[in-house]
Amino acid sequence: MELQDDPRFIKGIEEFNSGRFFECHETLEEIWLEERGEERQFYQGIIQIAAGYYKLEQGVPAGALKLWRTGIEKLQPYSPVYLGVNVDALMTGVAANLAALEKDQQKTASALGAPTIQLLC
Repeated sequence: MELQDDPRFIKGIEEFNSGRFFECHETLEEIWLEERGEERQFYQGIIQIAAGYYKLEQGVPAGALKLWRTGIEKLQPYSPVYLGVNVDALMTGVAANLAALEKDQQKTASALGAPTIQLLC
């Protein structure tokens, strides 16, 4: 599938990759609110993952775990690549952080290191 051509999509990916998770959530939510097709769940998955990292930054590990689980679940149908995003790599990175946080809920967002969203195009 080709890369999404909405400039807000690229902006949201750049925000995620620079650790601006709240901003990523807000940017992609604009697209999600307008979307009525099969892409809606894809955007929601990324939004939930970004919100999870934001929750962790706020010191709410339980919120991060819940959002990461639902975000990964929503992204699974779009594996391995969708709209130019390496979905498999993103899910693998988030799953690793999820497992690490489940073992030690004292871990911080900076200690875990969020994955980046890789664009393949």
